[in-house]
Amino acid sequence: MVNLGLTRITALLKQTPQTWKAVHVAGTNGKGSICAYLTAMLRANQISCGRFTSPHLIDPRDCITINDNIVSESKFKHFEDLVKRRNEEQNLGASEFELLTATAFEIFESEKVEVGIIEVGLGGTLDATNALKQKLVTVIAKIGLDHQSFLGNTLEEIALQKAGIMRKGVPCVVDGSNPKSVLDALKKHADEMGSDIHFTDSESDTLVRELRDSLEPHQCQNLACAHEAFRLAYPQHADATDVLVSATRNMVWPGRLQWLSIEKITGRKERVLLDGAHNPQSADVLSSFVQKHLRSLDKSVTWVLAATRGKDVSEMFKLLLRDGDSIATVQFGTVDQMPWVQPTNSATLLDAVSKCGITISSRFDASTDVRSALEWASQTAKDGPLVIAGSLYLQSTWLRNRMAPKPPEHLIIVCCHGIWGGGPARGHDENEWLIAGFQKGETPTFIEHIKAGLRVLKGDDSSILMFSGGPTRKETRLSEARSYADLALANSYFGIISELDAKQRVFCEERALDSYYNVLFSLIRFWYDYGMWPKKLTIVSHAFKRERLVDCHCGAIGFPLDSVDFVGIDPPGMIDGTNEAAIKGITEAVAQWKDDPHGKGEPLSGKRKKRNPWGISQALFVNEEDRIRSGVQRCGLLPTIR
Repeated sequence: MVNLGLTRITALLKQTPQTWKAVHVAGTNGKGSICAYLTAMLRANQISCGRFTSPHLIDPRDCITINDNIVSESKFKHFEDLVKRRNEEQNLGASEFELLTATAFEIFESEKVEVGIIEVGLGGTLDATNALKQKLVTVIAKIGLDHQSFLGNTLEEIALQKAGIMRKGVPCVVDGSNPKSVLDALKKHADEMGSDIHFTDSESDTLVRELRDSLEPHQCQNLACAHEAFRLAYPQHADATDVLVSATRNMVWPGRLQWLSIEKITGRKERVLLDGAHNPQSADVLSSFVQKHLRSLDKSVTWVLAATRGKDVSEMFKLLLRDGDSIATVQFGTVDQMPWVQPTNSATLLDAVSKCGITISSRFDASTDVRSALEWASQTAKDGPLVIAGSLYLQSTWLRNRMAPKPPEHLIIVCCHGIWGGGPARGHDENEWLIAGFQKGETPTFIEHIKAGLRVLKGDDSSILMFSGGPTRKETRLSEARSYADLALANSYFGIISELDAKQRVFCEERALDSYYNVLFSLIRFWYDYGMWPKKLTIVSHAFKRERLVDCHCGAIGFPLDSVDFVGIDPPGMIDGTNEAAIKGITEAVAQWKDDPHGKGEPLSGKRKKRNPWGISQALFVNEEDRIRSGVQRCGLLPTIR
């Protein structure tokens, strides 16, 4: 059940320092998108950040990201267990959301992030996230009628609940497209609180102007809020418009106006639109989008709809449906760690449609069977528009069924060799890179490595891809791996895979300082995430490193060589023989690794020390218990894998 209040969360967090600063985001609609835009802006400027949003789409841990990467299962479990023990020892009776919030804050502290982007769960004043100790900026997005039983029956009453996140001396950004009565109520509260309030205007925002043609009106409003909050938090970076344009243009927020394929489920070749519209305000936004992009084809729309129990579905249906549309109603599944969330009965939804005064062409009650709803909708729509909407939890059920296959068996490692710092050329200008002198002219090859890894990923549904490389430059804490992932995202994964697919299957190993640890740390990260070892390994790097990576490293680690594939792409200097220094070093490097297979002695360990300006831990495991459980020997030799 929902149990608002700050007493329990404050006790849970009593021992948590919260050395990081927070951007706290409240509102009825647009909160998640604002958080995603802010994350993209921070990452484009190499600012380490955590993000906590809700509800989760697939698994509770996907609420928590570090530098836009979902936190690993092992780390999430470690801190979740810590928080739950604290709750039991103090007999606090904390809610699931309070436990999740405390887990997120503990992880942010552990990861030493600079900023936490925190989305309010419900309301603001008494929401668990309002236990934040250091707020940098607060943001209040669009206010609408939702959760009235908790927050009030008017927009103004709800706005004052959201305003509870304001703090004295902390600037507050407010979506200026809210009704005047809401803006007046927020301004009055800000004046009383001593918070400097900033109303956004998407028409005059410089970043929005650059991207307006590719955004819907509500996205412009959300982006203006995020940009103003970023400007207030980091004024020194606010004028780098081209960097911010590149970052935000590629932002994807799953479950919101998202195009997906269901061909593998129903055979339908045309994409479907997925959106989490779950209240009248978000339904109005979805309706406008459908009218503009789908109904303009002069075809009726086929809908797959669900709703959370207690929602005003009649108002939503009046906004979404038109005469001649078809509809399948369905009930979403159990929501992990949110047992109080229940679906509206699918027959009740169909009854509500009948009372809306809209002439429906055909209808189908799918009960709890999402697949049958999709199959019926695909047959009914034929090549016409198909939309899945009505509840964020339906999106969760759909994505979980679509994206939760058996654990991967194939690990693809892309060895990283430089750091892309961001920029308008999206990596195609070498001036955007931090590289060594001898690597001049090699950055196009680095991009080809990324593409090669993505192609292998696309060709095997049982695979995941790991970019591997630590923060090797004193100029930035950005890791090689994260910079490669940022570059892939900035280039929309070169059209090879979808951004949603990348969210679920592309990861970063951010500690490796040489080629041996590219392999070993990636394998250990795989073990931590899935509790098993991969059956197959593909390594992507320079072709001239094949002997070193496969024969030397995989041999020393104990991964079966007959289960290793290698994709080698050499830089120009190696292909034409002009890079004499590198060519000379190949034989020397292989000899060093043959003499010292695990790189424990000089000169190999010395090279790693020089490449570790930030003192990144090179321990194989978090603790000795994990190492014993994994079966890995202290030297780094894996257990027998077959």
